[in-house]
Amino acid sequence: MKNNDFDFIAEKFESENISAPDALSEENIKAKIEEGTSAKSIVKFPKNNKRFFKATLSVAAAIALVVVSLTVVNHYGSRVEKVKPSNNTEITQSNEDILYFTSYDEINALLKERLPKEESRLFKNGWTVKSAQEYDSIATAPESETAAIGASAAAHSETYKQVEKVDEADIVKTDGEYIYFVSNSEQRINICLAKDGKTKTISTIKYKENKLPSDLFIKDNSLVVISTVQDYNKKGFFTATTVVDVYNIKDKSNPKVEYEYSQSGYYKSSRMINDNLYIVSNQSNFYYYKDYIIPCATGGDGEYKELEPEDICAVRDSNNGNYTVVGALDIKNGEKSKTKAVIGSIDEVYCSENNLYITGVNYDYHFSSDAPYSFDSKCTIVKLSLDKTNIKITATGRVKGNVNSQYSMDEKDGYFRIATTKQTQKGKDINVLYILDEKLKEVGRVNGFAKNEHIEAVKYIGDMAYVITYEQTDPLFIIDLSDPENPEILGEVKISGFSTMLVPIDEKTLLGIGYSTEENEFGEATNGLKLALFDISNPAKPKVIGEKEFEGVDSNVQYEPKALVVNSEKNYFAIPATFDDYETAGALVFRVENGKIKMLRKFSSEKLPESDRCIYIDDFIYVLDTYEEMIDSFNL
Repeated sequence: MKNNDFDFIAEKFESENISAPDALSEENIKAKIEEGTSAKSIVKFPKNNKRFFKATLSVAAAIALVVVSLTVVNHYGSRVEKVKPSNNTEITQSNEDILYFTSYDEINALLKERLPKEESRLFKNGWTVKSAQEYDSIATAPESETAAIGASAAAHSETYKQVEKVDEADIVKTDGEYIYFVSNSEQRINICLAKDGKTKTISTIKYKENKLPSDLFIKDNSLVVISTVQDYNKKGFFTATTVVDVYNIKDKSNPKVEYEYSQSGYYKSSRMINDNLYIVSNQSNFYYYKDYIIPCATGGDGEYKELEPEDICAVRDSNNGNYTVVGALDIKNGEKSKTKAVIGSIDEVYCSENNLYITGVNYDYHFSSDAPYSFDSKCTIVKLSLDKTNIKITATGRVKGNVNSQYSMDEKDGYFRIATTKQTQKGKDINVLYILDEKLKEVGRVNGFAKNEHIEAVKYIGDMAYVITYEQTDPLFIIDLSDPENPEILGEVKISGFSTMLVPIDEKTLLGIGYSTEENEFGEATNGLKLALFDISNPAKPKVIGEKEFEGVDSNVQYEPKALVVNSEKNYFAIPATFDDYETAGALVFRVENGKIKMLRKFSSEKLPESDRCIYIDDFIYVLDTYEEMIDSFNL
């Protein structure tokens, strides 16, 4: 990647004309420090600077999408009427505050109302780009090497998923014979043969410098690669495109593109249900002036073109002028959806077998002598029904607060459950769990629990919600959702440190994975990995029955659930780990048995500077450093 330095990132931020809120100005921060106020919330950036840098670089151009919230629409059978904006161009509007469009002029009229009036500078720092669909070449090995493993795949790990039948993309995948992974330093995908703990690169898919591969899916003989392409469009504006390449990998030494699909915006998230891939992206209008962008997608005819006005919609009471784009592709036959776009950006995505939910937050800052840094946060939710490649926006709703992650959301029996953290007028955190019906109207809530703390992890199991909040201790709350109109907290227990992920072991036991903490001269700080075991057999009196702390250990699983490996057959968990402040790397393997955490192996490799993921194939666990493109293994 060109210009791989912080000056380059700074210029990207400057080109987007982004500034922090006044509350975060140098003067205000200094004043706050002089008042003796200490910040209790812990920032959990990965210690791995090179990976964090890579991620920062890939989103620097799109950071404007984050400073504005998602506001979206409800197509749910509402009556339509006409309203006129200030420029006298008619916009179709519903009585549910939904804006429909019949022409591009109407869309531009709305965007002129919502977007800044001053022109922002575009990116001019040496981006040399070509086709959004182009890739360089495929370096192949002799075909005979691909026959080293038999036709039947070995027992192997799968990407850890939130919903069992809804697959999630990741940077590493395996089919039990081969390992596929995204290089975190180069624009390429590596396909490696894996047998008896040894690996050999069979082929490499290389991409142009402006094409950044992000995620993978593997389904039968199809490899799906999702990338973001940064380019200038025909009008000279810097823009981004999410590109899906579906490869036939029957011959692993010679992957061939079968289908291509593109849609506007930076890649945000995706899911796969059976053979149907759903893609969500963000298209920014922040840096355009007068001539706004209409999102595009590959249509059924294979042509990449602007969406029709009727496939674009918005919400009236928002100042957001960016797009959330949602498309679908059948990876087996290439059938494409009628792609939808909503004016508004996204924060989190949750997907069940039948519906996709996207959320975004509006922040309304308040400054006063009592709470100079308080703000109201309102989360907008959009529900889209999924029927193969047919996508339809069916409902929208709003709740107060912001969402910690996709795991804060869940769907059961037609009800949507969502846990949020909001602020009081005095700037204190407070948490709410909402239950919404099929039309995303509130039917019940648990209001105001864990004051002065924020949500770190949520796990829904049947009619129960398990919520971890954090400020100085780690309380686990058990909430009964069996009566949607009257949910209630049954019990809670506290523990030091905090969990960022909750994993059910059995009906009586819950595993927490997160951070150990310590007090230092600056307050409380993370100092390693922590495993906690909770007895939830009596919801009114949950107990901590086991703890293990690993000082100086960092793992991707602390901030990325996909990094967790679960071997249900052999009853163990494996996580990638970097030890002793990044001097060595490898994996931790442990088992939960009879209410105790039992360590099985601490594997440290001299080959790996760091570790991003680990997978298992039969009795071997393979540990990957995707930045250095290195793999090591051990026999458990």
